[in-house]
Amino acid sequence: MYFKKEKAYLTASYVRLSREDGDKVESDSIHNQRELICDFVKKHDDLKLVEEYIDDGYSGTNFDRPAFMRMIEDAKRKKIDCIIVKDLSRLGRNYIETGKYIEKIFPFMGIRFIAINDHYDSADEESDADHIIIPFKNLINDAYCKDISIKIRSQLDVKRKSGKFIGSFAGYGYLKDPKDKNHLVVDEYAAQIVQMVFRLKLDGVSSQRIAEKLTEMGALPPLEYKRMLGMNFNSGFRSGSNPKWSVVAVNRILRNELYTGNMVQGKRKKISYKVKQSRAMNEADWIRVAGTHEAIIPTEEFDQVQRVMLMDTRTAPDAEKIYLFSGFLRCGDCGQNMVKRCTTKDGKKYHYYHCSTYKSGNGCTAHLISEKHLTDIVLEAIRKQVEVLVRAEAVLGQIQLLPQERFGVKEVKAQIATLSAEVERYQELKTRLYQDMQDGVVDRGEFKAINERFTEKIRSAQQAQNKLEVKLENLLKTETELQPWLEEFKSYRNIQHLERKVLVLLIDHIDVYGKDRIEIHFQFEDEIQQMIQNLEYYEAHKFQNGKVSV
Repeated sequence: MYFKKEKAYLTASYVRLSREDGDKVESDSIHNQRELICDFVKKHDDLKLVEEYIDDGYSGTNFDRPAFMRMIEDAKRKKIDCIIVKDLSRLGRNYIETGKYIEKIFPFMGIRFIAINDHYDSADEESDADHIIIPFKNLINDAYCKDISIKIRSQLDVKRKSGKFIGSFAGYGYLKDPKDKNHLVVDEYAAQIVQMVFRLKLDGVSSQRIAEKLTEMGALPPLEYKRMLGMNFNSGFRSGSNPKWSVVAVNRILRNELYTGNMVQGKRKKISYKVKQSRAMNEADWIRVAGTHEAIIPTEEFDQVQRVMLMDTRTAPDAEKIYLFSGFLRCGDCGQNMVKRCTTKDGKKYHYYHCSTYKSGNGCTAHLISEKHLTDIVLEAIRKQVEVLVRAEAVLGQIQLLPQERFGVKEVKAQIATLSAEVERYQELKTRLYQDMQDGVVDRGEFKAINERFTEKIRSAQQAQNKLEVKLENLLKTETELQPWLEEFKSYRNIQHLERKVLVLLIDHIDVYGKDRIEIHFQFEDEIQQMIQNLEYYEAHKFQNGKVSV
């Protein structure tokens, strides 16, 4: 309950302007709010304006605002005992929180509260109607804020789906285009750092060692680099006087699809317009638009790094690079990773790989194989694979312009046509069968049994037809379509030494059954197999005068 005071109330004016909830109209400007409150105070002798609190750019959906919190602290210290606002929406737009301050907190603290345009004064005990109407006004303010929030989110999603960048700061390696803040341009210096990070990763350097190298070079970490450029960037992380790169920062760069020229946004979403916290979205719900800006990293290189990141990789003690075969070797029997061990004999070190299941004592056998023997086998396999592909390319190149029949297309097309005709025939039989049932030639039981057989025949023929169409598509692939990965293989035709990068680019994984039996699975295995099959088909026929003789 409020009582008339002999002295004037120590009054505080509180003004707020939000850039998020739509409070941008002229009538709500800081200047207009201030003028309205000052005029009101001049007309009331019982009010003495002693302080002004301004929250410019803060939403009314929560009360975590610096000026508002400072005002509450001053009220606790009895520096003020009256608060005036232009209207209830300036105090807040959260229905529950605003009502709690008006109905509970202010009365408990002995604070008189006045909302000028809403004609509300908590010291006016005779106006019971106002106390009834106020909650409804707060509810309307809350609903207004929710409506504005929905509209803003919708507008931002439209921009995201059109490939426009929505964010305060561009990702490391890019800058906002001075001519268009929703478009990204390459930051040449940072882009070179990004390219180096990817290159080192493909060379087998661990993320920890990459971070150390960047620190040794004196390259500023992303957060410090943004501050150095004069960006008003604040975060909860501080690097101190000697900023260092971290493994987290390196891995964040290595996993960022932005560097391929694709815009990926909507990874997180605010829980509610009343809550600052956000939650991670499923990757399927991310908004991804390709080719919105210049790429720093080729897509193929980015994909290779993602595969490397998924491998079980270990770095040798006191070494900067990952073990040569780390993440590539699997036990041929149990499928688990192979692990490296080292033995010393006559002062010389020997390196071996063996099954991790065997090492842990959970069964399987050692599948022991020396690193040198394995390296020789893989090196020779790469040479042979490259030679086969080079030979296949030469043959395919000579006959590329010949009629399609030379690729075995004629036979496949004939099989597809036969199956298509079979499907049509059984569909026609099903139609006749239905008419026979209508005419009483067969009963419903017979119709059901025969119809199911026809349906199964159609389904089987369609499945076979789909497989042949896939095969036909592969047969019609041209040399140009195979060129990117084929050129990668050809570049290692005369390879003499096996390096980590070669394995990453050419090998998918290696199954080890024993020292005398290993299976090497190359990248693009399906394409390679198709190319070799084409080669075998061509070499099984005699080509004379541009025609195939069978």
